[in-house]
Amino acid sequence: MLLMLALSGHYCFAQYSTDNRVIFEHMRYSSEKRFNTWSVSLGYGPLIMYNDLADYSVFPTHWKFGPIISVSKQWVPAMAFDFQFLSSDFRGGNTTFYSEGNLMDFSINSETYINQILPLPGPLNDKWNFYLKLGFGLTAFRNRVRYTDTNEFVHNRDFSSANEEDGYIVSGYDADDPTKSKARAKEFVVPIGVGVQYRLNRSFDLAFESTMRLSIEDKLDNILVGAENDKYWSSSISLCYKIGKKDKRHSRWTYRGYGFNVFGAPKNDPLVSEIRVLEEDFKKYREGRVVKKDSVTVIHNAQKIYGTANLVTVFFELEKYNEIDKESLVELATLALNMTKNKSWKADIYGFANEYDEGDKNIEISRKRCERILQFFVRDLGLDRERFELHVLGEDDVLPQDETSKKSRLSINRRVDIVLKK
Repeated sequence: MLLMLALSGHYCFAQYSTDNRVIFEHMRYSSEKRFNTWSVSLGYGPLIMYNDLADYSVFPTHWKFGPIISVSKQWVPAMAFDFQFLSSDFRGGNTTFYSEGNLMDFSINSETYINQILPLPGPLNDKWNFYLKLGFGLTAFRNRVRYTDTNEFVHNRDFSSANEEDGYIVSGYDADDPTKSKARAKEFVVPIGVGVQYRLNRSFDLAFESTMRLSIEDKLDNILVGAENDKYWSSSISLCYKIGKKDKRHSRWTYRGYGFNVFGAPKNDPLVSEIRVLEEDFKKYREGRVVKKDSVTVIHNAQKIYGTANLVTVFFELEKYNEIDKESLVELATLALNMTKNKSWKADIYGFANEYDEGDKNIEISRKRCERILQFFVRDLGLDRERFELHVLGEDDVLPQDETSKKSRLSINRRVDIVLKK
């Protein structure tokens, strides 16, 4: 519980803080880099049996201790697999009976590192790892039931004379002679636990692990009664040796960088998908829209004036500067999209007004048209203001009179040209 509260506090703190950790390149995880991934651990600790005879809820009267050996393979920083061997004597009972014996436990387990799935993924302070454990195993055991006050072996006839031929209540021992061992009985178990690792240096870690191992068939004590299956609680303190090159980090002590998921694979950038969809939509729109003859005329002349075909022209109504038609918005958005993908590109914005507007008023309305286009790029689409330069020209450099009809000329001179500079 304390572990979960501490990690929850770390998660909440990380949501409202920046990453101030000092992370060098050799500490940062990437699927292209090579890290050490194998380790072997040797530990020792108590085993507590909870069976149908036990009358304690948490701590037993008799403690038994045994060794634990683990071989671990780190798949990615957030996940590992290990093969674990545990051996220990055990005892569990009450004031009338108790069962005692010995077991050897073999299990394959997955470990999920909690700190690697937090908002700031990586070991805490470069020293601590916390993990959850889940696995599947087989225990081979011997077990005998005794009387608590005399330590004599319990025989089935003690409960009914009809059970005389069943012999003593044992597993892995001769039913007629409980002092004589035979092949061990076997039982499947499911280990569930937690662990914490402390990094000593590049070669060694210190770890504490505690697991509850749940039996499948409820026969560890030879008593098939009770509401719950037998289980045993194993804890250990281990010294872990990280196998591999001394100049490389172990994968579980690396920091997963931005853009990688918990499996170490690059994340799909949602912005890339959105840009691709927009590009397809813009392409379909451009292919289906109607191109006006006057627009072709002004673009043709603009290309001669600016010396480039990389431009967009926006037309305005008389004395208007705020309204931009949908067709122009699409073209402006396309240009902005290209500038977003190419950070070095800039643009010049040229504003015009026709000669029938009044002198100073022409300059002012040209300026407002330029500023409206700039506003669309900077405020609406988020481009940097420094990438644009305004040129307020009024009725200077308007379309020559011989290029088109008078009415059309007045209309197309009320425009803004956005010229892209690559």
